[in-house]
Amino acid sequence: MMLMSSKVIRLDLNYSCAQHHHFEQQRHYLAPYPDEEAEHFARRILAWLSLYEQKPVMSPLHRAGKDPDLFIQDDQQHFTLWATVDLLDEKRFRRACHLADKVMLFLNDSDQDKLDTLPFNVKSSCCLFEAEQLELLCAMLKPHMQLNVWREDNALLLTDGEYCLDMTMHNTLPH
Repeated sequence: MMLMSSKVIRLDLNYSCAQHHHFEQQRHYLAPYPDEEAEHFARRILAWLSLYEQKPVMSPLHRAGKDPDLFIQDDQQHFTLWATVDLLDEKRFRRACHLADKVMLFLNDSDQDKLDTLPFNVKSSCCLFEAEQLELLCAMLKPHMQLNVWREDNALLLTDGEYCLDMTMHNTLPH
C-alpha cells in the first residue's frame, strides 16, 4: 500500500445538496495520520463527506480502536456520533457503543464477511466502500485538491475535473 506523502491536504470543496438546500464553498485543511496509507485516508475522506452536513470533526489522533476517526460531540463533550474506518474488535465496538449515541463503521467491502463478529444494535450502522471507489479517490489525492461534491439521498458524486466518482452508500448490517 502507498503511504500518504503530504502532511496536510488543502481541499477547496464545493458541496451541494439540493434536497436539504445546503450549498457550501469552503477551504478545508485535512491532515493524514503519520504513516497513514492512502486507502485509509481515502476512507476517512469519504466518511467525512458522507456526514458532511452534520459537521463531523476528523480526529487528529490515531489510536486504532481507542479513538474515533470522525466524531460529533454535544456541548457537554458527549459523543453523539463515533465513526471509524477500521474494523473494531468486539470489546472496542462495545466501548464505542457505550460512549456514543450512534456508532458508524466505514469499511472496505472486503471486511463484510468479518462483520458477523460484532454485536450490532440500534445505535450502530455500517457503510461499505468498494475497492474501485477507494482506488479512484486515491488517484484524486493531491497536496492541493479541488473537489465538487453533489449529494442526493444516499448517493455522492465527486469530481476533481479529471476523475469522477459516483457512489451509493449502502448501510449494511450483518444481522
